[in-house]
Amino acid sequence: MGTALLLLSVAMLGAAGWLGAYPFYTNVRAEHRQNTLSEQFTQIAKSTTQEQYQAGKIAEGAPLTRLEIPKLGVSTVVVEGTNATALAAGAGHYRDTPLPGDAGNVSIAGHRTMNGHPFNRLDELKPGDTVILVTPFAKHTYQLVQSFDGHANPWITGPNDWEVVAATKDPMLTLTTCNPKGSASQRLIARAKLVKSDPLT
Repeated sequence: MGTALLLLSVAMLGAAGWLGAYPFYTNVRAEHRQNTLSEQFTQIAKSTTQEQYQAGKIAEGAPLTRLEIPKLGVSTVVVEGTNATALAAGAGHYRDTPLPGDAGNVSIAGHRTMNGHPFNRLDELKPGDTVILVTPFAKHTYQLVQSFDGHANPWITGPNDWEVVAATKDPMLTLTTCNPKGSASQRLIARAKLVKSDPLT
């Protein structure tokens, strides 16, 4: 009896230790992945034509764009796709939404905790704040819009509200993440409008 309890206690302590260390592990893994993605991202312009890029020739999990949020000090490479493997890098582009700078609703999901947590402070954004998407060919500047449709911006919605990534008439950017921190019971959304695009030379 005593031995069984001792083994159970050791197992529980081990499990608790792993749970405590796991977020740290995912952040280290994401940082390493980001370093690799940054190197790959700089090579895209050399190996991919703008026509190929715009035709959606970026593979799932490959670097698509660099996302910068100056107010929050965020600079992270966004990969194509939002499956678990892709999002282990921190942020992923919803495959069925437009590419950066294109017409419609470019949509990006990002982690708020673990995996580098690039959207950890997304709730601190305010209308007028800037979000930048840099592709190998252009720099696209978006600005958070004012409150609309009866809610603030950013705002909280249900976990299955796919309307937030639906097509829009104007060229927009939608950022999505979990809410509250550490829970997937809700989603936190921020929406910005394209204000200018500058070709990279």
